[in-house]
Amino acid sequence: MKKSLESLLRQAGVNKCYVGYPFFAEAVSMALEDPSRLSGIQKNIYMPIARRHNVSMFQLEKDIRTIRDVVMRNGGYELLEELSGYHFRRKDPLYPKELIEIFADCLREP
Repeated sequence: MKKSLESLLRQAGVNKCYVGYPFFAEAVSMALEDPSRLSGIQKNIYMPIARRHNVSMFQLEKDIRTIRDVVMRNGGYELLEELSGYHFRRKDPLYPKELIEIFADCLREP
């Protein structure tokens, strides 16, 4: 059974109380719809979301980084390895676009 984004985020310890929750969810949906958007994430994902929600790019990126930080504090590497099948080097920083890509890939139909 395919998981929902909401259940994946809950599993990662991310609740709807975070300001970045809807931004992250929308970013994942956009990446799911068109994975090529990830190669120009600021122009193709962040800018449209910032405009729709009337927030600055700086604020949007900060709020999405907060979601990333929450995931990482709640056993993120283990969860992401389970979801993606990829083994992460623990010293490597995880960029928000990588997290968005992993969640989108996990939700994509096989």
